[in-house]
Amino acid sequence: MKKTSLLAMLIALSLSSSASAADKINIAWGGSNPGGVMYYMVGAAGTIISERLPQYNITQVTTGGSTENAKRLIKGELDMGIVYGAHVYMAQKPEGPFKGGAKGTMLRGVAKAYKGPTYFVTLPTSGIKKLTDLKGKTVAMGPPGSGTVFNCTNMLTAVGMIGNIKQRYMTFADAGRALGNGQIDALCQSSAPAAAVKELAETKGAVVLPYSDSEMKMVTSKYPFYVPDTMPATTYKGVPATKLPFLTVYWVAHERVPAKAIQDILELVYQPAIKKRLAAGHKAWGQMEPDTHNFNQLGVPMHPGAIAYYKSKGLYKE
Repeated sequence: MKKTSLLAMLIALSLSSSASAADKINIAWGGSNPGGVMYYMVGAAGTIISERLPQYNITQVTTGGSTENAKRLIKGELDMGIVYGAHVYMAQKPEGPFKGGAKGTMLRGVAKAYKGPTYFVTLPTSGIKKLTDLKGKTVAMGPPGSGTVFNCTNMLTAVGMIGNIKQRYMTFADAGRALGNGQIDALCQSSAPAAAVKELAETKGAVVLPYSDSEMKMVTSKYPFYVPDTMPATTYKGVPATKLPFLTVYWVAHERVPAKAIQDILELVYQPAIKKRLAAGHKAWGQMEPDTHNFNQLGVPMHPGAIAYYKSKGLYKE
């Protein structure tokens, strides 16, 4: 009798544990590869959300960055991703890197993640001081399929330099090492601070190439989704405040993610103590805000869970 009771209890516990695991909602969240801003952002946020909201199992997915995140969200391979606003917009056409593919009508906004610059980095010993000095040089453009490649290509196209450099494609960490070892002349980076550039600045020194007024005008005239802004002097050791083209980056979800999940997650991450922890995980999280009006202009709506949260706080703007 006792053995039977014990067996029944073990079966009940096993069933309870299985049901509990089945009740968890798995959320695959695309960031970038190690060394990139999005990688560390998703790692920090995913850890906190899984810890504080155990009903949601956040899996960090290593990707090439924004372009790949958007494409995999469209295919249904990701549930959330960090994506450039320009990519959300282009995916609705579809045009640019999305030309010939399915429209991104299933993309939904969660929050503005941050606003980030695109810039070229070299070493103080390289003799490269301005963008035109990159002519004939070898430049790491970012990992294949990344938003960094998209941005860097746009920059060089706008200023008429795209055919005048030797392009290399590698991860952010590999690019930092290659530059430090003299295997390439410069690297291009989107968003800041980036771990690979930070390490360079603190070990060998780093030079961020400025855009002249005419070059900035070329960029913003050809690609109006970039806006001039200043990267603060506190971003990298020894690098002064630099005016650069910036692009808004969003936290995006697939429409299939339950509204309650998104609302629960936003209720958590906007708590002051949690937002502080996120910013400690990566500085860019300190810029998180609703930005609902601007996202709605990209051609798809905010996620229903995000709308519910922002409306409950009086933060929603059409």
